[in-house]
Amino acid sequence: MSFILAKKNYRLAIVPKVPWYNQYAYAFGSQHDYFHTRSCLKKICQDTKITFKIIYLNSFLKNYDNFDGVIFVGLNKEAINFLKSKKNINKFTWSFNQEVWVNERNTFENTDIIFEQSTRDLSQFFHKRNKVFYTPLAFQGNNRFQKISKTSYDIVFNGTLDRSRRLTAKTHRRDIILGLLKKGISVINYNGRADKEYESELLNDLRKYSNFKVVNKFGKPHHYKAGIFSLHLPFHELGSNEQIHSNWGMNRKELEDTNWLLNWDTFRCIGAKANIITFDCPEIRTIGLNDENCNFYKNDPENIEGIINEVSKIVQSKKIKKIDDKTWEKNTYLVRWNFILNEIIKFIEINKLDG
Repeated sequence: MSFILAKKNYRLAIVPKVPWYNQYAYAFGSQHDYFHTRSCLKKICQDTKITFKIIYLNSFLKNYDNFDGVIFVGLNKEAINFLKSKKNINKFTWSFNQEVWVNERNTFENTDIIFEQSTRDLSQFFHKRNKVFYTPLAFQGNNRFQKISKTSYDIVFNGTLDRSRRLTAKTHRRDIILGLLKKGISVINYNGRADKEYESELLNDLRKYSNFKVVNKFGKPHHYKAGIFSLHLPFHELGSNEQIHSNWGMNRKELEDTNWLLNWDTFRCIGAKANIITFDCPEIRTIGLNDENCNFYKNDPENIEGIINEVSKIVQSKKIKKIDDKTWEKNTYLVRWNFILNEIIKFIEINKLDG
């Protein structure tokens, strides 16, 4: 359902953090996908009085007075400085702000709505002005999935192995896959950094096994079904060596062994309707994954052998669990943008009445 604005058009700037030509902008699961974002907004805004424009940061900063409101999709220093300002424009952001809330709470003092990607309860940091909604990432629901021929691999793992920007379990991805190979489970790894020095060193231990294959490219949607099971290892690294020691408002166990940010691969697996094996936690169940459509392990990187044994049993069961249409549909970017725009429109209407 869309709420219809009365009277004149409301001019809304959409400012993605990542430019359209960057590989992170058009990757499957990216919230910065220019063409998909435009497609979603055209559908949602056609029955409203919102006029939107997707515009990049430098251009927006020169022309912000041509807009009534702005939503930043991801934040950098310049966007944060704009949010802090008292410029006469409605300010919204859809971003991951865990570290910012904890260390620079004043950042959002002049922000109207925050669509927050962190799963943590951050309400102690909110300002009176703020409306905050948990709004996770998603996937592009208009992708046409190429069919893959019958796979000969038990598990596909999409991603890199290097997790050196952690204090603990820096090689847990390599160690888990190695343990599975030793149990005779076959694994294919789509790894777009396989030729990088440190990544190659980790891969060398796996290449010794005939039941392992690495493909030096990042997986496309259909590659999430290149194995009977798609293994998801969501435990976070922290962006940079400096951020390892930052105050994230969590203890080390929470920071490195829980799922406080649902990452791209979570939604790529759902979007591809893969037979997922992932870590069991409340956050992952909130988006619709359950015992009927997903396989779960309960151990975390503190017990790598436990993960290996749990995953091995799941693979040996050969159970195929399919993502249902309802879970698939509710995790598309079209649904996310519909929610965001409806909340912005309600905010505008309330402020008109108050004004």
